[in-house]
Amino acid sequence: MLTMIPQHHIKYLYEYKGMSLRAIAKETGHSFQTIKKYANKEDGNPLPTPRKPKQSKLDPYKAQIDEWLEEDRKVPRKQRHTGTRVYRRLLEMYGEEFSVSLRTMQYYVAKKKQEMYQDGEGYLPLEHSPGEAQADFGSFTYQDEKGVEQEGFFLTLSFPYSNASYAQVVPGQNQECLLYTCNMKS
Repeated sequence: MLTMIPQHHIKYLYEYKGMSLRAIAKETGHSFQTIKKYANKEDGNPLPTPRKPKQSKLDPYKAQIDEWLEEDRKVPRKQRHTGTRVYRRLLEMYGEEFSVSLRTMQYYVAKKKQEMYQDGEGYLPLEHSPGEAQADFGSFTYQDEKGVEQEGFFLTLSFPYSNASYAQVVPGQNQECLLYTCNMKS
């Protein structure tokens, strides 16, 4: 049996260089049968055998734990069960016959909580078409010619598609001012 390096070299010469099996045998010094075997080989790595899932010590208690964690969805976050709290409750309930380690319990509870609360997050991306605008009124203070502070208003039109905006001072914050600003000719 050849080591991996000569196997890959034979495969390389056959598939990428396009050499014939006899030419490879002559170049490498190996027999024709050996070259044929490794040139036609699919993969040099044997497939790992699938593992059979082991039965966990936690299996008899999973239904109870899942029930507690499901009930926890209705209570505030600070009042929910932790892995340690679940471990202590089961230890109180079953006593000596409970033989699961604390770390195994914490790992299971953390994994289960992640599955339960993961799908709650989500968002919708904001997409704006060309030509769409958003309008918003605002106010500001200014001093007139006499030095008296006055309140003024402005209308801002923003165009999210291009990140452009337009602002105009208006006499009030109403529909009339909005329509006047939109119909203004420059």
